[in-house]
Amino acid sequence: MSQVNAAADQVQQQQVYLEAMGIQRWLPRRAIAAAPAPAAWVAEFVWPPVAGDEAPQPLSVARSSVATETPVMPSAERQRSRQDALASLKLDDSLGVSGATHKVEPKIPVAEVDTQIAEAPVEQPQRFLNPAFSLVFVPAGDLLLIDSLPPHAREAVNPAYRKLLSGVCRALGSAAQLDAMRLHHWPVFAGSSLNQGGEEAQRAVRRQLEVMFKAYPARRILLLGEPAAQWLLEQDQPLEAMRGLTFSLRTGVTTVVSYSITHMLKLPEFKADCWQDLQTLL
Repeated sequence: MSQVNAAADQVQQQQVYLEAMGIQRWLPRRAIAAAPAPAAWVAEFVWPPVAGDEAPQPLSVARSSVATETPVMPSAERQRSRQDALASLKLDDSLGVSGATHKVEPKIPVAEVDTQIAEAPVEQPQRFLNPAFSLVFVPAGDLLLIDSLPPHAREAVNPAYRKLLSGVCRALGSAAQLDAMRLHHWPVFAGSSLNQGGEEAQRAVRRQLEVMFKAYPARRILLLGEPAAQWLLEQDQPLEAMRGLTFSLRTGVTTVVSYSITHMLKLPEFKADCWQDLQTLL
């Protein structure tokens, strides 16, 4: 068998499978401009295959013929080939050509992505809601004491207050510099014309701490009362969750939290608990 006939037989078998799957193929018998020359077997390829003793047209006639004949009914041999092809593909002949094609799954439409997705609002810290507090910054050698006062309660810094504050500093081996005491009130001014919200309040506390650190370098910090602990450590934990724990506002600076001076003046029994909290700073 020549190579041309072998190629034609192979392509004819392929055609059986293609027809079983409902796929049509067009083969040019003459050269087309700007296209590769057709293979040699194309000129002698006939489909549907002729039955019985009918012979394919001569090569010269096949190449000169352009028109396609109306397909004839499949012969017995073609019907058997078709059944074999369908069986190999596990297809049902009763479905016909259209039913033998592979089922194409419908594409799920991709949801259109909104380029302007609304970002979820960032929840503000609880302390940022209507911030109102007063802090007192007291340097004492290598110790910086930051106490919480009732908001704008200037009269709270009385002789009793100064005495207990000095006693706490002495217990830690330092002397309070009362003349260098700095009060920090928030809001600073009355009225709503200025931005005195939580973020601005936090920035103001940071600036005040920076000023005190530059003027009075410290290796220990004592935060007394919940406002001092929350605004200096920048977290919303309640005082009892932070008492006695060791924090670090800066590298090499030990920070401890305990009760405020005002709280211990009102409830002297809490002085013992405060003393326990201060052990880390000794």
